[in-house]
Amino acid sequence: MDERLSKIKNFIGPYDYRPGFIYSTLLVFNLSSLRSYTFQYEYVPERIKFFFTGLAIYATLGLPLYLALKLSLALWGARKKNLNFYLFELLLASLITLFAQMAGQEFLLPLVNTVNFLHTGIFAAEVFTRFLFAIIFVAITHNRVRTLSEKLDSASSMNNQLNERYAKLIESDEDIRSHASQLLHDRIQAKLMLAGAKLTKITEVLSEEGKLGIQPVIKELEQIRSIDVRQVSQLLSPNLAGEGLIGSSENFCKEFEANVEFSTKIDPELENLSHEVKLGVYRIIEQGVINSITHGPASKISIEASISSSTKLTVEVRDNGPGAVSEKSGTGTVIIDAWVSILGGEKEIKAEPGKGFTLRVTAPVMLRS
Repeated sequence: MDERLSKIKNFIGPYDYRPGFIYSTLLVFNLSSLRSYTFQYEYVPERIKFFFTGLAIYATLGLPLYLALKLSLALWGARKKNLNFYLFELLLASLITLFAQMAGQEFLLPLVNTVNFLHTGIFAAEVFTRFLFAIIFVAITHNRVRTLSEKLDSASSMNNQLNERYAKLIESDEDIRSHASQLLHDRIQAKLMLAGAKLTKITEVLSEEGKLGIQPVIKELEQIRSIDVRQVSQLLSPNLAGEGLIGSSENFCKEFEANVEFSTKIDPELENLSHEVKLGVYRIIEQGVINSITHGPASKISIEASISSSTKLTVEVRDNGPGAVSEKSGTGTVIIDAWVSILGGEKEIKAEPGKGFTLRVTAPVMLRS
C-alpha cells in the first residue's frame, strides 16, 4: 500500500514544467469548443472571423498564466521543487486562469461583440476542477520526460563511472608495463651481464677446449641481454620520445614479420601529437594487431593512422583473417575500449566472414604548435 501511495505521489509531482508548452497546449484544447460555436453564424466569412476572434481572446487570456509560470520558474531557479509549494503553485495558476476567464467575459467579449463562448460555473467547483486538471495535465505531459531524464542521468552517471574505471585500468596497465620494463632493463640485464663477466673470468683458468665450449654460452647470454631483453623491454614501454610513434610501431611489427606480412602507413603529422595521445594510438595498434594474430589468425595486416585537416584522428587495423568476431571480450579489447574512452573517440568494428576483420577508431585531437 505504501509503495502504491509513493508511486501516486511521485506521479503527481513536482515537475519542472515548460510554460510555453502548457500555454500552447491549453490553447489547442480550447479550439475544439471554439469550433463548435462557429455554427451559430450562418455565413462562412462570419464563422472564420468569429473563430480567429475567439482564438485571439484565448491567446490573450492565457498570457497571465504563461507569465505567472515563467515567473515561478525563475523563482525556483536550480533548486529542487517542494511538492506542497508545487501544488500551491498549480492552485494559484488555476485561480489565474479562472480570473482571466471572468475578466474576458466581463470586458473582452462585449468589446468585440461576439458570442459568449467562455463558461464559468460555481466558483469553488470551477477552481477545484481547474486545479485537478492542472495536476493531471502536467503529470501526464511531463512524467515521461522526467522518467527519460532520470534514465539519461543514470546512464550518464554509469558512463562516467565506466570512464573513470577505464582511466584507472590504463594507469594500472601502463604502471605495470613500466615496472616490468624497468625490471628487465635494470635488474635482469645487470644480472645477465654479471653472469657473462663471471663466465669470462672462469675461462681464464680453463683449457682451450673448455674455452671453446663456454664462449658460445657467453655470446648467447650477451645476445639475450643486449637484444632480446631490450626488445621485450621496449615492447612493454615503447620509446616514443626516441623512436617516435612510427619507429615504435614498426619495431613492434618486426616481432611478427616471420609469420605475418605487414603494410604500415602512419602519417608523420601524428608525431606532433601529445605523448598521451601517441601512446594511445600505439596501444590501439598494438592490441589490434595482437587480436588479429591471436583470434584471426591473419597472415596479412594493414595498419593506417592519419589525421585530417579537421583535427580528426583515424586509426585502422585490417587483416585477412576469417572475419569472425569473438563473443568474449579479451584483455586487448578492454584496453582498446579504455583508450577510446580516454581519447573521447569512437570505435567501429567491421567483420566480413571470409574477407577479414577491421578495427577503426576515430577521435578528435589537437596538434601541438
